[in-house]
Amino acid sequence: MGEPGRTFDDGLFRKLAWLTLFRLVIITVLLGGTAIVTWRTGDQANTGPLYSLVLFTYLVSLGLATALRLRRRLTQLAYVHIALDVALATTVVGITGWAESVFVFLYSLGIVNGSILLYRRGAVASAVLSAAVYLALVLGFAPSSLQPGPLTLFAHVSAFLATAALSGYLAEQLRDTGARLEAREEDLAAITALHESIVQSVASGLLTVDGQGRVTFLNRAGEQITGLGLAEVRGRPAERWFGAFQEAHGRDETDFVAASGEVLRLGYSIFPLKGRGDEVIGRAVIFQDLTRLRAMEARVQRSERLADLGKVAAGLAHELRNPLASMMGSIELLGASAAPDSQDARLLSIVLREAARLDQLVSRFLAFSRPAPPRREESDVARIVDEALDVFANDPAAARVELRRDLAPVAVSCDPDQVRQVVWNLLLNAAQAVAGQDGAPAEGPAGRVEVRCAADAEGARLTVADDGPGIPPENLARLFTPFFTTKPAGTGLGLATVHRIVDAHGGAVSIEPRPGGGTVFTVRLPRRGPEPLLPG
Repeated sequence: MGEPGRTFDDGLFRKLAWLTLFRLVIITVLLGGTAIVTWRTGDQANTGPLYSLVLFTYLVSLGLATALRLRRRLTQLAYVHIALDVALATTVVGITGWAESVFVFLYSLGIVNGSILLYRRGAVASAVLSAAVYLALVLGFAPSSLQPGPLTLFAHVSAFLATAALSGYLAEQLRDTGARLEAREEDLAAITALHESIVQSVASGLLTVDGQGRVTFLNRAGEQITGLGLAEVRGRPAERWFGAFQEAHGRDETDFVAASGEVLRLGYSIFPLKGRGDEVIGRAVIFQDLTRLRAMEARVQRSERLADLGKVAAGLAHELRNPLASMMGSIELLGASAAPDSQDARLLSIVLREAARLDQLVSRFLAFSRPAPPRREESDVARIVDEALDVFANDPAAARVELRRDLAPVAVSCDPDQVRQVVWNLLLNAAQAVAGQDGAPAEGPAGRVEVRCAADAEGARLTVADDGPGIPPENLARLFTPFFTTKPAGTGLGLATVHRIVDAHGGAVSIEPRPGGGTVFTVRLPRRGPEPLLPG
C-alpha cells in the first residue's frame, strides 16, 4: 500500500496545477470578454483596471506555478490559492458594480475550488473569508448609492455558506469514495498478484483459450514443458501448437512435439472456462510432462518381465543341462567306436558340435537369468571403455569397422567386469549392424562406430552410435527381450544382458535413431547405485 502522506501530496499537487490553469482560463474568458464588451460600447472607464487585473493574475499564477514545481508546503500553497481566489473575486466585484455586480458568483467558484483543494476545511475557510471580505467591501467601501439592502447581503452570504456546506460535503464524500476505491484497487492488485503467483508456481502447465480458439495464457511451467513463450503464442490460434489437446473432458494422454522437436508424452485435462451466468467463454488445459514417468514405467515392466522369465528359465536351463551332458557323453562314446572316415563319424561330429553350441547357449542363458550381483568399486568408466575398445579392435567382428572414441574421465561406483561386458555387447551389436549393410564396399571400412563417455548431472553417460541401417520402429519395444534378434546367427541375449546389468547398477539404457541413419545407444550409470540384492 502507498504512503497516505505521499498520496495526499500527489493529489494536491495535481489539483493545484489544474486550478492554476483553470483560473487563467476563467480570467481570460470572463474578464477579457468584459473588457472587449466595454470597449465596443464605449464605456471604457473600467477597462484599465480590468487589464491590470488580468495582467496581475497572469503574473501571480506564474509565480504560483514556479512555487508549485518545488513540491514543498503544498497545504500552505493551497491556502494561498484560496486567498487569491477571494482577492480576485473581490477586485472584480469592486470594479464591476459592488453588490450589484454580476460577478458575485466568483466567490462561489472560489469556495468550490477551496473544497476541491482541501475538502471541507478548504470550503469552510474560503466561505468564511469570502463572507468577511465581501461584507467589508460592500459596507465599508461601496458608495452610499450602491449600498445593498439587508436582504441582498443575507442572500449573498447565505449563498456562500450553502455553497461551502454542499461543496464540502460532496468533496468529503468524493474523498471517502476515492479512499474506498483505492483500497479496493489495492485488494484487487493483491488478489491478482496472489493468483498470478499461484498460477505461475504450480508445476503443471496451464493453457487457456478463448471462445475463438486463440491462446490467452500460458504459465511458466507450460513454457518450460513446451518450449514456447507466452508472448509468442498469445492471441494466436491454439490449433497451431496445441492441436494434440483434443476437445474432450476428463483426463487423457497424447504425444506432443515440443519447440525443440522432442516428442513428449503429456497427460492433460480439459475443462470449460465459464464467466458470469455460467456462460462458456473458453477452455483451459492443465497438462504434465509424463515422458520420463512413462519411460520409467516401461523399464520397470520390462525388468519385471525379465525377472519372471529368468526364474522360469533358470529351472528350465538346469533341466536341459543334465540330459544334454548325458547326450554329449554318449555321443563321444559312439564316436570313439566309429571308423574315423565313415559317415557315422561325420554325423556324430556334427551332433557333438551342435550339442556343445547348445550347452554354451544354456550357460549364457543361465548367466543372464541369474546374474551375479555387481561387485562395486570406484572406477573410471572412460578407462574401462578404452580398454574394451582396444581389445575389441582386434576382434574379427571389428575388421571392417572404423572405431572412433571421445572419452572424458568420470568416476562411478560400479562393477568393472560387468561394465566391460556392457561395452562389449554394445560394440558387437553396433559392429554387426554396420558390417551387415547392403551395398557396403567389399574392402575398406563398411561403416563407423563412435563411442563417447562423459559426466552428466547423475553420473556417467556412455553412448555408442553407429551409422548402420537403423532399427525399425516396430522392433524397438522388443529389443531388450531375451532371444529376440534380427541377426541370423544372433542369440538375442546380448542387449538383454546389457539391460540386466545396467538395471542392477541403478542406471538406464535408451535407444534413439541417429540423424542421418543409424542408432544411438545411451547408457547412464549413477555415481552411487542401489545396494545389490542377493539372487533368490
